[in-house]
Amino acid sequence: MSKIKVLPEHVANKIAAGEVVDRPVNVVKELVENALDAGATEVKIEILDGGISLIRVSDNGRGIEPEDLPLAVMRFATSKINNYEDLFKINTYGFRGEALAAISSVSNFNIKSGNFELSVDFGKVGEVTPSSFYDGTIVTVKNIFAKIPARYKFLKSPVSEQKEIVKYVKQIALLNPDKSFKLISNEKILLEFSCNETLISKGKKIFGIDELVEVNYEEDGLRINGLISLPNVQKFRKDNIFIGVNKRVVKDNMIAQSILQAYHRKIPENRYPVASINIEVLPDSVDVNIHPAKMFVRFYNSNRIFKSIFKAVVETLDFSKNSIDEKIEYSKEEILQTTYHGVSEYEEKYAVDLTKLIQIESIDDFQSEVSYSVENEDDLKILGQLFNTVIVVEKGDEVLFIDQHIAHERILYEKLIKKDNPINSVILTEPFLLECRDDEIIFVSENKDKLMNCGIDVEIFGEKILKINALPAEILNKNIEEEIRSIITSSNLNGKNDFIEPIYLNISCKCAIKAGERLLMDEMKKLVSELFECENPYTCPHGRPIIFKLNKNELFKKFHR
Repeated sequence: MSKIKVLPEHVANKIAAGEVVDRPVNVVKELVENALDAGATEVKIEILDGGISLIRVSDNGRGIEPEDLPLAVMRFATSKINNYEDLFKINTYGFRGEALAAISSVSNFNIKSGNFELSVDFGKVGEVTPSSFYDGTIVTVKNIFAKIPARYKFLKSPVSEQKEIVKYVKQIALLNPDKSFKLISNEKILLEFSCNETLISKGKKIFGIDELVEVNYEEDGLRINGLISLPNVQKFRKDNIFIGVNKRVVKDNMIAQSILQAYHRKIPENRYPVASINIEVLPDSVDVNIHPAKMFVRFYNSNRIFKSIFKAVVETLDFSKNSIDEKIEYSKEEILQTTYHGVSEYEEKYAVDLTKLIQIESIDDFQSEVSYSVENEDDLKILGQLFNTVIVVEKGDEVLFIDQHIAHERILYEKLIKKDNPINSVILTEPFLLECRDDEIIFVSENKDKLMNCGIDVEIFGEKILKINALPAEILNKNIEEEIRSIITSSNLNGKNDFIEPIYLNISCKCAIKAGERLLMDEMKKLVSELFECENPYTCPHGRPIIFKLNKNELFKKFHR
């Protein structure tokens, strides 16, 4: 076994480069963040071949004095910290003790600032020489890893490397909306964001969607801001969730999970929102030095961060109902000011039985609650039912297919949450007695008011007996014991959390209109009207989609029109 020896500096630098820089995107990240730390308001990134052949970052920030240029490419040289304690209260993008040294050791490197420049050829530092004047700093990196075959072979295709750089520039632009960014690839502008653009405007360009709202939340020295999508945006991948800490792009599963949990029950399972969230905390409450490339951070109170992000996103979504209505262009007034087709003999025959499904006494209740006019009759039309399960609605150039069961489930759930008492109960002529376990008795005693709000009048009758005095009509025709046990057991197992009330979830499912039930035209009218009054008309409380849209053009294509 060889004796231990100290590695030459040029070898140590290349090892450090492997920690800080393993792809062109790492170079872009380090150089852009250096520019921002220097006070730059305009940053231009130029690349060739995905950054493999060339990366050039130009900024208008504070330049570097000529005597400091050689120091800038030395390991552990920095202008951002002075002592050990400063490592734990960094208020810049990092101390960059190794970045430029690492980058210049694995590339043809040139840094120009003011009237001077310095070149480094794969770790061999040249002399500071005069150059043409530039008000700011330009760093040029060519042929990354060209002389290090062991690292060069791990680079991906130019297309793949460019994709990562594009993603990073999008992230840093959203985290710094007051800065201008331009990305040029092979002499073609890929991205350009002005400091005069709003955050929403940048978000729409970056994510390619309009359904975005701003997050602005502050709590005891913690600030959370950024953009999130409305619930009708449902992506198949979660790589459109951008995270920043003090405007630094990071990867953090805890933060990502807190954002996703805020959408729980609002969008279907295995679907994801888009988001760009920046968390601003005091420098001494986060450790940014647990990863060489500063891609991961550690919070000293991660539980508080998780809860605050969750709360910030939930509150933003709760207050975005008007934004949702505007995006889908449906309002209560539009729905009510629409004519509908007549009622068939079949519907009249079943009127009495079906009206109780939506908790009303008669058809007259619809007419007393809402006044329908014949204005805009071509704007919105309920065409009827499909397979006695889906309500078909014509709206402009779109056909909407609305699942009646989960639509009604959403309506009931939100009314229960708001304690609107949407479920009528029937008083039993003879109370029903049910023997229960201790945990079931405890659960009922703790949730008696919620059960009453759901139309279930229950009291504890003896040590282990429940006395049921009233039930929703939908449960009466079923096995009462099984239904009550199911409600108690499933609700008790799920437990209450910040996302949902399990009792209300179970009751709204059991009492909602069922698939296969034939509805009257008036029932469909009321269902559609109430659906678009919901805070989230897109998914049921379980997360299943309620509405499917089909554009007229898509339909006509099937007929080769």
